[in-house]
Amino acid sequence: MMQEMQQSAEKSAVYTQELQQQLEAKTEQLEREIRDRHIVEQQLQTSERKMRAFFAAMTDLILVLDTDGNFEIAPTNPAALYSPDIDIIGLTIEHFCLEENFQWLQDKIQRVLETQETLNFDYRLTVDTEAKWFTARVSPMSENSVIWVARDISDRKEAELALHLAQQQSESLLLNILPKTIAEQLKQSTDAIAEHFDEVSILFSDIVGFTPLSARLSPIDLVKLLNEMFSKFDKLAEKYQLEKIKTIGDAYMVAAGLPVQRKNHAQAIAEMALDMQGSIQQFSLENREEFQIRIGIHSGPVVAGVIGKKKFIYDLWGDTVNVASRMESSGIPGKIQITGDTYELLKDRYVVEKRGQIFVKGKGDMITYWLIDRKADKLSGEKSQSTQNSHPA
Repeated sequence: MMQEMQQSAEKSAVYTQELQQQLEAKTEQLEREIRDRHIVEQQLQTSERKMRAFFAAMTDLILVLDTDGNFEIAPTNPAALYSPDIDIIGLTIEHFCLEENFQWLQDKIQRVLETQETLNFDYRLTVDTEAKWFTARVSPMSENSVIWVARDISDRKEAELALHLAQQQSESLLLNILPKTIAEQLKQSTDAIAEHFDEVSILFSDIVGFTPLSARLSPIDLVKLLNEMFSKFDKLAEKYQLEKIKTIGDAYMVAAGLPVQRKNHAQAIAEMALDMQGSIQQFSLENREEFQIRIGIHSGPVVAGVIGKKKFIYDLWGDTVNVASRMESSGIPGKIQITGDTYELLKDRYVVEKRGQIFVKGKGDMITYWLIDRKADKLSGEKSQSTQNSHPA
């Protein structure tokens, strides 16, 4: 009996020892698992902090949207789209844009899902009443969702707009100085530009009594007066599609038939000359002071172009220029003097009187004419044409 009890006690001790060993092993394993889990948790926390810092540093807006435009994952850089304290999961992109913009954005999502191809584009969106520009890259994530990566390019767009406006202003300034065809040539090359024109008409005008006028007015008032007067002439040049060449003091020079050639160059310059007389009469009434101009016109060949490297100017050279200038200087206040060459081009459509033979410096004796007015039949024809244009059949 005692022997059996001793054996039973020995078995119990062995069993207890085995259980103790198992318990110690389990405890050690549990402690090891706890340590491993703690390490993993620390790694996860570190990874999460890094990921949060990474997303917080991103300026791009990254959205994950389903086919209906619902947010599946909160976006990065939410401030670019909405107030960060809004819980957007379950909301649609429509919540943050106008209805027409939502439909457009949803169409983009549908296109990406249908084609399963990446789409790149720029778009404009109103965010909190402020218009913003974004460039987007939308790619499929699954059959029912897309990842939408957008970058705010408003500053770039503003810079591009400012650059475009500056280019337009530069272009406008250039075209205000040079003819368009010449400006285009200068953009390609800064070499001297010269072109021969067989048939052009040139007009010179000069203010009568300018010297005593300049002595009477202050420089500023004198410049204002010239600006007002020449601005009227500029409008006439634009009206008849003529090329203003330059002003020198109180002299105004304009040409017809260049840089684009035209057959009616003499008629166009005659129309401006007659209108200049009317313009001066109106100018005199507005300023309550009588002003008169002399006008001289000549037709013939010239060389036109741009020379030099700085302060470009489109200018004309040749005997035709000199003769036109002499027609003005040898004229009479309030009159339009033309040469025989110009007379031949105008005699059928304008009232012209023969002045007779005069001595022209550098040319000798010349027969010149006065351009008086348009012929009555020409005026009737123009009125009839105007009526037809106004009341087409």
